[in-house]
Amino acid sequence: MHIYFCGIGGTGIGPLALIAKQAGYQVSGSDKQDSDYIKYLRSEGIDRIFISENSQDISELNQTSPIDWYVYTSALPLENPDHPELKYCEQHGIKTTKRADFINYLLNDKKLKMLAVSGTHGKSTTTAMLVWIFKQLKIPISYSVGAKLSFGDMGEFDPKSKFFVYEADEFDRNFLEFSPAISLI
Repeated sequence: MHIYFCGIGGTGIGPLALIAKQAGYQVSGSDKQDSDYIKYLRSEGIDRIFISENSQDISELNQTSPIDWYVYTSALPLENPDHPELKYCEQHGIKTTKRADFINYLLNDKKLKMLAVSGTHGKSTTTAMLVWIFKQLKIPISYSVGAKLSFGDMGEFDPKSKFFVYEADEFDRNFLEFSPAISLI
């Protein structure tokens, strides 16, 4: 399955793109600006990243490598409801969803149980501490954290993991999209 991530350089979408690549999906994407994180994603094998968000680039890519799913940040339709990539996908029958739908798909497809971390302050720190504990105990873990870690990537998929630790943020009521096995608030 080919998944195209809009906003691939961001702290929510970027780690998810890396997770998708590690989980065996074909991954590409775009962002408004280049960044060190995009350079990192390229070094990890996600080399089809456009530093533009227009209909021409996504159209050319879709013709050579058909896109199955367009995943975007919740901010996209709020910032630009007429976003050219989003409009292109809608006009060409490409599935379009926010990141939460893809995460739920991933959980189901890879049979992972979510451990969701939410709250008003300290979500990234608490999520990172939980991931660190799993790693110290040598328990395979998949995760997505909205911050850089000194002991790993911002996101990781381990095919041996049974759990997915996720920083379930409140933006656009994102945390309400999930049914975690365990919630930490």
